[in-house]
Amino acid sequence: MVHKLSEGYVDMYYPKFTQSAKSLIIGLSRADEGIDPYTLENGLPEEYNGPVVNFASNQNYFGSVYLDAIKEKLVDTGNSEKRFFIVTVSPGSFTAPKGFGTKGIEAMDRKTAIGRANDFTSMPNYSYIMNCYGNGLYNAFIDSYSGGNLTTHTNGWNEVSLESPTFNITQEVIKDWKRKNLAYFERRLPKEEVKPYRLEWFGKTLEHLKSKGDVFLVRMPADKEVIEFENKNLPTFKTLMDSITHAYQIPYLDYSIGNKSFGTYDGSHLYSESAKEFSTILARDMLRHLKNQP
Repeated sequence: MVHKLSEGYVDMYYPKFTQSAKSLIIGLSRADEGIDPYTLENGLPEEYNGPVVNFASNQNYFGSVYLDAIKEKLVDTGNSEKRFFIVTVSPGSFTAPKGFGTKGIEAMDRKTAIGRANDFTSMPNYSYIMNCYGNGLYNAFIDSYSGGNLTTHTNGWNEVSLESPTFNITQEVIKDWKRKNLAYFERRLPKEEVKPYRLEWFGKTLEHLKSKGDVFLVRMPADKEVIEFENKNLPTFKTLMDSITHAYQIPYLDYSIGNKSFGTYDGSHLYSESAKEFSTILARDMLRHLKNQP
């Protein structure tokens, strides 16, 4: 049944585990839904072309587990090819539950898909299905993918559309989802804190990626209320990112500031058209930095 399931739609994260990558998009759910590898490739010089894989998800926090998975994903090109790494950050990227030390955080991370899988590049990927698939294997005999507002692309991008045959995400729905998101953030706030462990492994991740190619640190856009909430509760975040980019000599592209706004479906995550527009602008800004390299 595992093989039968692998022949059809598995789940929204499966394509992230079925191929090697030359370049990667790294981060949490905003990057998962907000950055399209195909649009990026179209905006960058041909020597940076794929495979570019969106290897972000809502469980991929900086740590030893994520870095090990990143190392497994990357195809060895030596120094002969141009490659890039988009490392997205937000205050939440560095958090874990209060009271958790190193062992507790690593144990928590090992329970995620990147922690349970031992194969990140095979197609079909039986390891992912056996260790990470969250539904019964009987779905192998059911057409379990119903379409809807989510399109899972082979390059790892999860595209969310406002309209589908079964449901339309209206402005009223967006307003309600944003309200619920902000309430969820408020509930999480007293339970989590920024952890030195996450920051340490963030640095180790940057060091490793810098040895492989061009690294871009990116803060994704979100609605004003969400950004204000993040900045209020971690006011040192910008200073922290500025010091890191100075230490590692990498560009920091901060799209949480400025007059340009991008549409979200819940305050935090870009929907289809906004994600493509943002990816186009991101590629343009990356190209500007690449052209200025010595």
